[in-house]
Amino acid sequence: MDRSAQLYLLITSLLLLQWLIDYSSANSDINADRSSLLAFKSRISLDPHNILPQSWRNESNICSWMGVTCDSRYHRVTQLNISSMGLVGTIPPEIGNLSFLVSLDLSNNSFHGPIPASIFNMSFLEVLNLRKNSLSSSLPFDMCKHNLHKLKRLRFSYNNLFGEIPSSLEHCSLLDYVSLINNNFSGQVPTQIGNLTLLQELYLGANNFSGNIPKEIGALTNLQTLDMSVNNFSGYVPREIGNLKMLQLLDLHNNELCGNIPKEIGYLTNLVSLGMSTNNLSGPLPATMSDMTSLEFLGVAVNHLSGSLPRNIGNMTSLWTISLAYNNITGEIPKEIGSLTNLEILSIPINGISGSLPREIGNLTSLVDIYMDYNALSGHIPIEMGHLVNLEYLELEHNNLIGALPKKIVNMTSLISLFLKYNSLSGMPFFLSCTIN
Repeated sequence: MDRSAQLYLLITSLLLLQWLIDYSSANSDINADRSSLLAFKSRISLDPHNILPQSWRNESNICSWMGVTCDSRYHRVTQLNISSMGLVGTIPPEIGNLSFLVSLDLSNNSFHGPIPASIFNMSFLEVLNLRKNSLSSSLPFDMCKHNLHKLKRLRFSYNNLFGEIPSSLEHCSLLDYVSLINNNFSGQVPTQIGNLTLLQELYLGANNFSGNIPKEIGALTNLQTLDMSVNNFSGYVPREIGNLKMLQLLDLHNNELCGNIPKEIGYLTNLVSLGMSTNNLSGPLPATMSDMTSLEFLGVAVNHLSGSLPRNIGNMTSLWTISLAYNNITGEIPKEIGSLTNLEILSIPINGISGSLPREIGNLTSLVDIYMDYNALSGHIPIEMGHLVNLEYLELEHNNLIGALPKKIVNMTSLISLFLKYNSLSGMPFFLSCTIN
C-alpha cells in the first residue's frame, strides 16, 4: 500500500472515530435533555388539555415534542415554550440540565413554589419568561455573577416573588427588557441598575420598593419605557431622568415622591405618556413641558401642585388627556388651550381655577369629557361650548358661573351627564335627555 493510500485510510479512520465520539456524546447529551424534560413532566399535577402526556412520550424523538425546539446540528434542546397551557405544578431543578437552552417560556400557567437555582446557571439562556404564574421565592444574590451573561429578556411579572433586586443583575449586561411588575419585591432599587445600558424597557411597577429613585437610572439612555408606579418610592424625582431622551413612557404614579417636578422633564421630547399622579409633588408645572410636543397623556392628579396653567401649554398639540385633579392650581385657563384640537379628556376638578371659561374651548371638538367642578370659575358659559358635539360628560358644579345656559348646548347630542348645580345659572334646559344635576 503506497503512502497516499495509507494517509487516506488514516484520515478516514480518524474522521470515523470523531463521528463515533460525537454520536456517542450527542446520544448521551440528548438523553440528558430527555431526562430533564421527563423530570419536568413528572412535576405537572394538572394538564387540563392532556398535552404533555400525549406529546412527551419516552419512545419518541424529543425534538418533535410539543413546545420543544432543537438545533439542527447537535439536536440539543434550545427552546422550551409551553406557555398558556393551563399547567399546574412546580419547576424541578433538573431543568437546569438543559445546558443548550436559549429560550425558556413557561408564562401564563399556574406554576408555584420557588424558581430553582439551576435556572440561573444556564450559560446560553437569552430569554427567560416566567410571567403570570404563582411562583414564590427570592432571587439569588449572585444571579448574574457566574452565568446568564447572554440574557437579553427577563420577565418575572405577575408572580409572588419577594426580596430585593440583587445588585449582581448588573452582570447581565446584555439585558434590553426587564419586567418584575406585580410581585412583592421590596427594598431599594440598586444603583448598579445604571450599568444595564442596553435596557430599552424596565417595568418595576406594583411592588413594595422604597427609598429614592436612584439617579444612576439616568445612565440608561436607550430606555424607551420606565414604569416604577404603585410602590413606596420617596424623595425627589431625580433630574438625571432628563437624560433619557429616547423615553416614550414614564410612569411614577402612586408613590410618595415629593418636591418639584424637575425642569429636566421637559427634555424628554419623545415622551408620549407621563404618569405622576398620587404623589406629594409640589410647585408649578415646569415651563419646559411645552417642549414635549409628542406628549399625549399628562397625568399629575392628586398632588400638591400650585401655580397656574402655563400659556405655552398650547404647544403640546398631541395631548389627548390632561389630568390635574386634586391639586392647588390657580389662575385662569389660558385661551391657548384652544390649540389642543386632539384633546379628549380635560380634567381639572378640585383646584383653585378662576376667571371665565375661554371661548376658544369651543375649538376642542374632539373633547369627550370635561371635569372642572369644585373650582372658582366665574362669568358665563361661552356659547362656543355648543360646538363640542362629541362631549359626553360636562361637570361644572360648585363654581361661580352665572347667566343662562347657552341654547346651542342642544347641539351636544352625545351628552350623557351634565352637572351644573351650585352655580348661579338660569334657564335649565328641558331638551336634554341626559342626566342633569
